[in-house]
Amino acid sequence: MLIAAAMDGNQQVLPLAFAIVDDESHSSWKWFLQQLSRHVIRGRRGVCLISDCHSGIIKAVREGSDFVSPHRVHHYCLRCVCSNFNSRYKNMVLKDLYWRTGFKYQIRKFNRIMEEIKSQKLDAFEFLDRSNKEKQTASHDGG
Repeated sequence: MLIAAAMDGNQQVLPLAFAIVDDESHSSWKWFLQQLSRHVIRGRRGVCLISDCHSGIIKAVREGSDFVSPHRVHHYCLRCVCSNFNSRYKNMVLKDLYWRTGFKYQIRKFNRIMEEIKSQKLDAFEFLDRSNKEKQTASHDGG
């Protein structure tokens, strides 16, 4: 099942659309995003797609023009990327630090937490430093 939801002014998540598909793949995500754009978004600007890092979603977004700046953007769900990070490093302290980087709006505060991560585990810092900060941190997302 593929699901699209929105957040209202009270920070409540509202379902917008769903589809029952054979599998979660590039082709199913491409079809779903096309239908979402055509029937729900319908030319609106300022739409932000937040997703996990499933390769099918990433490829479908890359191939389509529906979620590109400046009118629409695509970002990664911080909970998902932190969970993936924790699966890799199995360290809750590092995961919590990584979570905090996502909510810092000032680059200097983001860098301070990254330095803390670096002091605890260099390869975790290097992994995060190579990650797509524009898609997963408030300090680098361009507003």
